[in-house]
Amino acid sequence: MDISVIVPTYNSRDVLARTLQAVLAQDFPADRYEVIVLDDGSTDGSEELVRRLENPARLTYHWRENQGRSAARNAGARLARSPVLLFLDADVRPSAGFLAGHVRHHLVHQRTGVQGRTLQDPESLTTTFMRATSLLPDLTIRRRQALSPVHVITRNFSVTAEAFWEVGGFDEAFVGYGWEDIELALRLRHAGVRLEYEPEALAYHHHVQRLEDLLPKLRQAGEGAVYFWQKHGRSSWLGLFLEIHPLLLPLKWLVYRTPLITPAVEGLRPWAERRAILPLCSECYNHLLWRAYYDGAFAALRASSGRTRERA
Repeated sequence: MDISVIVPTYNSRDVLARTLQAVLAQDFPADRYEVIVLDDGSTDGSEELVRRLENPARLTYHWRENQGRSAARNAGARLARSPVLLFLDADVRPSAGFLAGHVRHHLVHQRTGVQGRTLQDPESLTTTFMRATSLLPDLTIRRRQALSPVHVITRNFSVTAEAFWEVGGFDEAFVGYGWEDIELALRLRHAGVRLEYEPEALAYHHHVQRLEDLLPKLRQAGEGAVYFWQKHGRSSWLGLFLEIHPLLLPLKWLVYRTPLITPAVEGLRPWAERRAILPLCSECYNHLLWRAYYDGAFAALRASSGRTRERA
């Protein structure tokens, strides 16, 4: 068996069905891959859905109490029988050549991580929020070879199992939303793992979100950013990347934590939404999401400072 596809899921029954059907219909030999669904505490009937699917010999389902994304991925990886682990989110539907795109890299190099390409599913652009936040194309320049760790997103990422466990897998202290994938990629690169980008390992992200859904996630991301930065020695480059470097914080506080701009944005947003002025909606959403991020970041920084004073 060449590769184990690990699909963590939590109350994603409807999108999970499409994802699993696409994984089981790959243009790839059926006896050379397995699919592991790690259910992180779903209560929406996901188990019944998975057990009704065909190909039970290639499909393993495991339910456990909710412990977060990183822990779920690690738990799925422990069940894997293949030398390569492929992490695929439940709301990411792969194209027919997805598995072949990943596997070809691992057949050439022994210690490799492969980032596949993920596009927003056009069928998910059903609301003003989704259309506005997808208004601009992804213009990120990704190197095919020597991919930067900051471009790793583990909703479509494969890595040699040996290298994954050598660095300890996902850090389970990331219990909320964000950064666990880039942090893993940093440790992989430091361990000498090749990171590569394969656009032919294509998948489509289908997740219809609302601003109200994303705000708590961005707050978690702000908290996680502080943990990430402190874990890696408060390095300047990482602080700048996460936008929480001490030199940036006074400006961020002024923009996002004072009434200088936010009340105007909150007043402008419904006006722009009623008129479907997508560029203006996008700017309003962007500000409010960053505000939530800094809610989390400043709270985590205060808590960290308090712990430091207590130890002193």
